[in-house]
Amino acid sequence: MSSIRVRIPPSPTGLLHIGTVRTALYNYLFAKHNKGVMVFRIEDTDKERGTKEFEDDIINGLTKLGIAGDEGIHIHPNSRNSPKSPNSRKYYGPYRQSERTEIYKKYLQELLAGDHAYYCFCSKERLDKMREEQAAKKLPPRYDGCCAGLDPKESAKRVAQGEKAVIRLRVPRDKDVRWRDLVRGEVAIQSGELDDFVIARAIHDPLYNFTVVVDDHTMEITHVIRGEDHISNTPKQMLIFQAFGWKLPEFAHLPLILNEDRSKLSKRKNKVSVDDYLKEGYLPEALLNFLALIGWNPGDTKQEIFSMEELIEKFTLEHVHKGGAVFDLKKLDWINGEYIKKAIKDDVDTFYARISDRVQGYDAALVKKILRDPDFEGRFKKLSEVPAELAPIFAPLPDYPLNLLANEKFKITPDILKTTLTAAKKKAESLEWKKGDSAKAKAISDAMISLVAELGLKNGQVLWPIRAALSGAEKSPNFATLAVYLGKEETLKRLDVALNKLK
Repeated sequence: MSSIRVRIPPSPTGLLHIGTVRTALYNYLFAKHNKGVMVFRIEDTDKERGTKEFEDDIINGLTKLGIAGDEGIHIHPNSRNSPKSPNSRKYYGPYRQSERTEIYKKYLQELLAGDHAYYCFCSKERLDKMREEQAAKKLPPRYDGCCAGLDPKESAKRVAQGEKAVIRLRVPRDKDVRWRDLVRGEVAIQSGELDDFVIARAIHDPLYNFTVVVDDHTMEITHVIRGEDHISNTPKQMLIFQAFGWKLPEFAHLPLILNEDRSKLSKRKNKVSVDDYLKEGYLPEALLNFLALIGWNPGDTKQEIFSMEELIEKFTLEHVHKGGAVFDLKKLDWINGEYIKKAIKDDVDTFYARISDRVQGYDAALVKKILRDPDFEGRFKKLSEVPAELAPIFAPLPDYPLNLLANEKFKITPDILKTTLTAAKKKAESLEWKKGDSAKAKAISDAMISLVAELGLKNGQVLWPIRAALSGAEKSPNFATLAVYLGKEETLKRLDVALNKLK
């Protein structure tokens, strides 16, 4: 079997999309699992919507995620003058379609010379009228072959004289176009369902279905793995392959990523730009782990946390789902939280470097100590949550309302509140601890909990006001953890602030 070669060919008409990343990931895993090569090229023939900024975002994004592949635009950005790819025996570029115009022209001329394609001179007005008549008769809109019988030499002469014409593929009638999709199984249509579709607006202006076939052939792509929204393009591309007499690649069409209501993933209901997720604090490795599980499962285990090495080892197209997979944000949060926990345990210094810009002004040594504290384990689902979780310790005490202390749920009256806070301050004064000395947490906790019996109150009536007084927030770490990292002096100050609110 020849070496497996797959490709990811995004169009730079928008920011790097979650769906593009999932497709790139599956191609990457398939290539690595089979010791093949992944090619990264840019399909920039859409001159109206494509921009350099979008191209840079896509290239930088896939490179940052580590799944840009072995060969392509990211390795040879100025691909016109690039040497051979270091991962292949020959150079397959350029890897940007706008730099491959002469290649496409050569193959268009070959189809025209072999009468597999022809020039069509039909005006827009004629085509519009034809479609209106077909619609009135409830017929599918198809080109009627008006120019299919023109003499090729006469057509070429008219074009040479400046007459505008598109190029259409001559589609054979009653041909069974069939392939075994590596995800969906047998798929087939009759060529009669297609018309002689346009493959180029002009000899120097080829269209997508033509360029992608030429690229896949000349780059020796063996497997085309892409979203199911491309299924309608596959028969057209197969007919172009067959018109040249070229070997067909194998096709695999991946399920779409869906919103929770099972509609197609859209930016109206979810963030779709990868950069949005990274900026919010999702780790690249967690995002890839999550995306791998949207439409695929390992088949033999309920495992959900995978290293890249494990994904490469286990990934096969046989376990890709046929149906669309829901983008479950809660599951992404859980997976990301698991990765954050592991990153802190593995190397807190490296993890701190990832969040240092988010906690500027905080004591770095104390932050690292807090991150390793068991009471903070599992508190962070995203890096963006770290500052908020640490705020009760590092940020100034907010001016919270009195009713935060007197939580109605625990039936805390003003008298109970005053009694609790006064006793808590007295207990704190009797204890000695240094800021950050987590070994003292148990002594502080035991001392405050002992007030429940001493005052004849319930747990919530004692422990809630103490924690709220120290944090100034409805949610925070427990009171003992707060006291340890605030230090004795700041703890007493905050209890005084709470007592003064009663006055």
